[in-house]
Formats: sequence, C-alpha cells, structure tokens
Amino acid sequence: MAKSKADPARAQDPRRWEVFRAADQLRAEGKERVALRNVWARVKRNAGVAGTNKLVSDHLSDWAKERAYSPVIELAGLPDKVSAHLAKAGVEFWKAAQTEAAMVLERERQRMEEAVATERELRSEAMGMVDARDVVIEAQRKEIAWYVDELERMKGHVQVVRAREFWRRVAQEIWEILPERETMHLNDIAEKLGREVVKEAEEFPGEWGPELLRGVVDQRVKFRKLFASEGGGRYRRRRPEDDAA
Repeated sequence: MAKSKADPARAQDPRRWEVFRAADQLRAEGKERVALRNVWARVKRNAGVAGTNKLVSDHLSDWAKERAYSPVIELAGLPDKVSAHLAKAGVEFWKAAQTEAAMVLERERQRMEEAVATERELRSEAMGMVDARDVVIEAQRKEIAWYVDELERMKGHVQVVRAREFWRRVAQEIWEILPERETMHLNDIAEKLGREVVKEAEEFPGEWGPELLRGVVDQRVKFRKLFASEGGGRYRRRRPEDDAA
C-alpha cells in the first residue's frame, strides 16, 4: 500500500525526527498509547523542547500514516496481518450493521404508517358513531321537549277543568245559601260560605272576596242560570217567571 506523503515544509522540520523517535520509543515500549500528550512529554524529555501541540500533532499524524499505526490493535498486541483482517472485518461489520439498521428503520416506519392508518380509521369510525349518537340524542331531546310541552299543556288544561268545577260548586253553594224567595247581598253571601271553600279558592287565580263572587254570580245571571240580580249587589234565586219575561 502506498504511503501518504507528508507536507514538504513539515518534512524539513528538524523536530520531525524527534517526534518520530519519541513515537517509535513509546510504540516499542508498549506501556503507553502513542498519543499526543505522551509523545509531547517524551520529545520534551529527549530534546528538552517539544514545541507547540499543533506542531507535534502534525508530525505525529505523519508518523501514524507512515507506520500504519492503529492504537486499538497496537494495545491488543496483534500482528499487522491480523490487524488488517480485523480492520477489514470491522468495516464489513459496520456496513452490515448499517444495512440491518436501515432495514429495522424501514420496518419500523412501515409499522408506524400502519398504526397511524389504523388509528385514523378507528377515529373516523368513532367520529361516525359520535355523529350517530348526537343525532339520536338530538332526536331524544326534541321528543323530551315535546313531552314537556305536552305535559305543561295538560297541566294547564287540568287546571282549567279544576277551576271550572270548583266555581261550579261555589255557584251551587251560593244558590243553596240564598233564601227561596228573598235576596241577599254579596257580603252576606261571602260570610256564609264555608272555610273549606275559601281555603280551596287560594289554589286558583283571583283574590277571595265579594268582588270575586260577583264575577261568578254575574256570569250565571248573564246566561240566565241559577241567579237573578236585584241591583246594589243583591241577588236571589232565579225563578221560572224570570225566563218568561
């Protein structure tokens, strides 16, 4: 194998020989690595002056190329032929490792792509299920709202029916309170109605009193039922002759 040629300027440097000598000594002794720090110290010991680290490093680099120095193999104490085979095997091993690593990375990339695709599919399916669920929920909400409205409507209807029935009973009690042939004032009628009637009236609109009773009685007077008005807030039972008039 052809050896690399050193820089002509460095080749003429007298300290080159000192660096080569120090490196050869360290290599032959085999106790320390032929490293810059060790070579610099040996040159200083041999020649008294070693020079700058850069200068020693440049000469040491030339020495390593010319001597085919391999620190790992040198420290292992292997012959040059064996070291060459090991170096070649190391290169082949590195290439094989890179190829295997590339294959592993490719398989991992494909696995990740499949995982992402599966996740997207599941997400899309889940979103579809969510959309369907939202449609069902919205329909149920509308149905519940309809039932709530219907319930309120029915409550209102029941309240109206109860009110009509209650005031019908109140009118009947007033008719029973009135004398058969005489009149009574609303104030007197209100006093004679039982407490149960007054208590139940609190469940319906209007403030209990003669004016509220006037509306109940006047409505029936208007439709010619049960009562006849004598004016001044006085009423009596309706008679057959009232309808003949």
